[in-house]
Amino acid sequence: MSPSFTTAMPTIGSSLIALPLLMVALLASEPATSLEYNLDKHQFELGFRPRVAYVEGEEDARAASLLLRLDVRSHWRDDLSTLLEVDTVALGWEDEFSNGENFNGKPVIPDVGGIDLNQALVRYSASNRLQLSIGREAVNLGNERFVGTNSFWQNEQTLDMAGFNVDFASASNVSYRYVANANRISGDAAGKYLSPSDSNFEQNNGLRPAQFLGNHNHNTHLLFAEFKEWDYSRLQAYYLNIDIEEASALSNEALGLRYEFKGRLHKLRSLAHAEYAFQERPKTNKGNLIHYYNIGAGFGYQSSEISLNIETLGEKYGTSFVTPLASLHDFNGWSDQFLITPKGGLRDYSMQYIWRKNPWKIDTRYHKFKADDNSTSYGREFDVDLSMNISGDSTLLLRYADFIADDDNYADERRIFLMYIYNL
Repeated sequence: MSPSFTTAMPTIGSSLIALPLLMVALLASEPATSLEYNLDKHQFELGFRPRVAYVEGEEDARAASLLLRLDVRSHWRDDLSTLLEVDTVALGWEDEFSNGENFNGKPVIPDVGGIDLNQALVRYSASNRLQLSIGREAVNLGNERFVGTNSFWQNEQTLDMAGFNVDFASASNVSYRYVANANRISGDAAGKYLSPSDSNFEQNNGLRPAQFLGNHNHNTHLLFAEFKEWDYSRLQAYYLNIDIEEASALSNEALGLRYEFKGRLHKLRSLAHAEYAFQERPKTNKGNLIHYYNIGAGFGYQSSEISLNIETLGEKYGTSFVTPLASLHDFNGWSDQFLITPKGGLRDYSMQYIWRKNPWKIDTRYHKFKADDNSTSYGREFDVDLSMNISGDSTLLLRYADFIADDDNYADERRIFLMYIYNL
């Protein structure tokens, strides 16, 4: 069991309704100096993110939250450094949304309150190319499709681990981590047993569903290599042996390869990627390999960029490809309909258009979701991000997701997020 640093937070309640006004005030007066302080070999940084969220569907929900993060980086010697990161999250409108820690019949917006030791890491540089690390770390591998922090939410997913990183050739590296525990976004207070007041207490016999547990004990090995020896190409290879005690059905062993290309011819930019992985889920479908494909390409000109993508999380004999340590919100639509891959697998056909003109960026996406086993249509989704880069550390973001269901197992739903991000 990992050490617990979660305490009850005072409820801000209706005062957080003023969050949009706070965002406007921050826009009108950009911080004159960075919230950063150096003391000899110690660097202190403060980041924060106020956010309001709305859900409209079969049930409506709204949430308000404020994340404060203190980051302390210390260099004790040339070869020894530490990282300490403490998060505090305060909530408003707590009775108007479920968050995985508490359920009240409202849709889930997985932001939980409390104080959390987000990272506590010791790094030792044995040489210029070899670095050893142990502790609690925010781990993002590649594009975070298989391992990531899910950092869109106020409480990140971090890993209690020990491992190493080796740099080789001119710009390549390989890393290994042994993971003993995953500190999940639902927080340490989301223990095995539900409160009798929870809306799904009887339905789940008083036990919290495994996907909402705040901690997953692991016996997991993560091996990841990245080769960056070419001007326009990048190659990634990974072997993931994920063994989860509390959610053994999601345990899996995966091996994969990803290739990325980014080129330029005068003002025309081109991009493409191809990824393939196969996975065995020994607790549910031993001896059968389940396949994953991700293929995409696009081009950009001046401020515009357009791309097409097909991602398939396959299915074999009623068991689908899963990615339980991923940054799940970042994939398959921002309405979070497919955090757990359906039993019939998932095909995500998507088109993305991005427009950039400093300080603005518009990111629009259209998804068509189908089952992998029989091409049943699950639904469609339109997503859009509107962001304004106020400075190098500050961003204002409006995110909208609209899911339209084609299958009776899903329902139409719209989600809106408005947030100000500083130094995160």
